[in-house]
Amino acid sequence: MRRLDVSMLSLLAKTTSMMEYLGFLWVVQTGLELNLWAEMETARSLEELMIMHPGWDEILLDHWLEQAHYMELLTKKNDLFQATKLAKAINKYRNLGLEALYKELIAHWTIGFAELPRLITKQCAKLTLENEMEELIAKASIVSEPFVWPYLRSKCQKEQWKSVLDLGCGEGRYLKILSSEFSDLCGVGIEMNPAVAERAQEKVKESDGRIRILCKDIFSLVDQQKESLLELGSFDLCLLNNSIHFFTQEQRIQLLGSIREFLKPGGQVGILTAVRKGSPVRVFRTHLPQNLMSFFLACHQGFEGLPTTEEIRSLLFQTGYGDVDIAVMPLGTSHYFCARKTDECLETPR
Repeated sequence: MRRLDVSMLSLLAKTTSMMEYLGFLWVVQTGLELNLWAEMETARSLEELMIMHPGWDEILLDHWLEQAHYMELLTKKNDLFQATKLAKAINKYRNLGLEALYKELIAHWTIGFAELPRLITKQCAKLTLENEMEELIAKASIVSEPFVWPYLRSKCQKEQWKSVLDLGCGEGRYLKILSSEFSDLCGVGIEMNPAVAERAQEKVKESDGRIRILCKDIFSLVDQQKESLLELGSFDLCLLNNSIHFFTQEQRIQLLGSIREFLKPGGQVGILTAVRKGSPVRVFRTHLPQNLMSFFLACHQGFEGLPTTEEIRSLLFQTGYGDVDIAVMPLGTSHYFCARKTDECLETPR
């Protein structure tokens, strides 16, 4: 089992710090292009800004405000945001080469974030998860292994899982290491990206046929091909992991309800997800270290904002799961929700 030693923690801290600097560029330039630094010299709430700009994207604007507040460009009191001295200086010196400099830096780093002003003002469509982006997400999920693996290993020992279904399995990393650690464990992984699925199929060849990777869309399986999946048997555990970010609430309910059919009595579902802090009343409240990633995800179609812990817990109860175990991953990178299938679907707890 890998351990998080001091050098790794230091490296992660440096990486997070670098991401913050990039985030500073994106926040400053977006504020310049949309003239928000001038508008924020007067204290305003998200609701007031949306009244001023009714056609804007509320999720992205909310996230921009929270980012700017974290970076000490805005103060915040009673949900009112106001420009700091630094933000006023940005606006004051914008015509002295400052704005041109930020435009150049933004164009160098990423097209996606360079489009933020147009995305916020809805002058262009949200970005789509192209194959290249799916590849990036699949590779990024491998980075979470040192955090997630100790938890999964401990749970598997305790629960004695024998069969695992991984929906959105990426390169099949968790199925591979679970089968390597537990010789009597079998699993099936579902991955929609053909290139990623092919790599996963290659990597699990050493499992002696105990792990299978299928290249399928998750919803085509639960909607149209349930019988073909049920033929593979029932499972002790179904992993969803970060793929849940790109489902609407209706899709989450549909998917979690359908998963019950593939689980043995008392089987479990595992969800790895970043969460947002604060009241669900706000559209999109964020915090480090996952705020920049969620900001990036918010630029893409299908992403409706990070859920709160209580929203995930409520969703699980609503779709027929109980005995919810919530584990916070090291450094607060994500939360792991593990819940057990109950005898019947329950109403959402009040």
